[in-house]
Amino acid sequence: MANIVLGVTGGIAAYKAIDLTSKLTQSGHDVRVVLTDNALEFVTPLAFQAIGRNHVYTNTFKEEEPSVISHIKIGEWADMIVVAPVTANTIGKLASGIYDNMLLNVLAANTKPVIMAPAMNVHMYNQPAVQRNIKALMQEGYHFIDAESGFLACGYNAKGRMADVPQIKAHIEDMLSMEQSLAGKKVLITAGPTQEAIDPIRYLTNHSSGKMGYAIAEAAAARGADVVLVSGPVSLPAPGNVTRIDVESTRDMFEAVKDHMDADLGIFTAAVSDFTPREVHGSKMKKQDGREVSIELKETQDILQYVGAHKGGMFVVGFAAETDNVREYAAGKLKKKNADCIVMNDVSNKEIGMNSDENEVVMLFKNGGEQAYPRMDKQTLGIQIIETIVKRWND
Repeated sequence: MANIVLGVTGGIAAYKAIDLTSKLTQSGHDVRVVLTDNALEFVTPLAFQAIGRNHVYTNTFKEEEPSVISHIKIGEWADMIVVAPVTANTIGKLASGIYDNMLLNVLAANTKPVIMAPAMNVHMYNQPAVQRNIKALMQEGYHFIDAESGFLACGYNAKGRMADVPQIKAHIEDMLSMEQSLAGKKVLITAGPTQEAIDPIRYLTNHSSGKMGYAIAEAAAARGADVVLVSGPVSLPAPGNVTRIDVESTRDMFEAVKDHMDADLGIFTAAVSDFTPREVHGSKMKKQDGREVSIELKETQDILQYVGAHKGGMFVVGFAAETDNVREYAAGKLKKKNADCIVMNDVSNKEIGMNSDENEVVMLFKNGGEQAYPRMDKQTLGIQIIETIVKRWND
């Protein structure tokens, strides 16, 4: 059973949070509730206190225990934080880094998984700013349970109603059950592009942003794994609880991977350069009065093939980003590289894949079968990929 902090914000759906507290408590979870000032316009602390049998928090500056700072303490105590309902106002403040109430301060100091269940008018829900804020929070690792269509307090019958309590409870328990599914396992992940120097100024590279690999690293760490992330040059912050090793060239990445071949699981998302200049000039190459310049290339070390040949007990997952004959090349890669799984995606579509926030993939498995995932944000997809890998790996 888990320690759960339930945040409740100011919407009419706040009454459902009382039922959620009851259902979670009946299942043996310890629930501590944080109410915003606006939530107090709809529900009372006493209702939650009577059901959850715990103190209800409403004020950042009202410290019941002088020996602790409450908004820090309850975040450390929690295994998970759930905000249901969460309003457009709270979503906007959180996305903007505004922490002006007890709940937002708890979230500001938090390092645990957070689930949010939005509830609002359909037009509010569809506001570009609201959707942009939700997307930004998802990229930061927040999990959202999509609002449902149904009768709304404003009179509309449309999307915006908070998900039903049993659905929220099921989502919470699914996440809790997965939380430590990789505990005690070492996971090696490569991400981003590599850069192959031409001279001290120029290099060959590709459009990889590293977003997919970083999302997978975050999802693996959230499930208790000891994650080593070997990253090419990207502009992304390192996920929490992850050891990041920064590299530039394919050779650098290869050496870093070799140092961590004791991993239990290897996921190779990096867009590794297939070629590197045969000669690296020691000084900047100059124009030559209109004459053409040729750069002779040679093949780089095939990292995935090396890993497949020396993997021992490692479960190996590779990525195949292709523009033509995607399935054919991915299936060939699965066999040739001795991988256990290949994740294929069509990067000819500029709206998904490299340097985008969304992706659409199909996972092919060595032992047969496949798993397709439709277009979605990479943060969510990273979670889905890890869950599928863990299930297949265990099987």
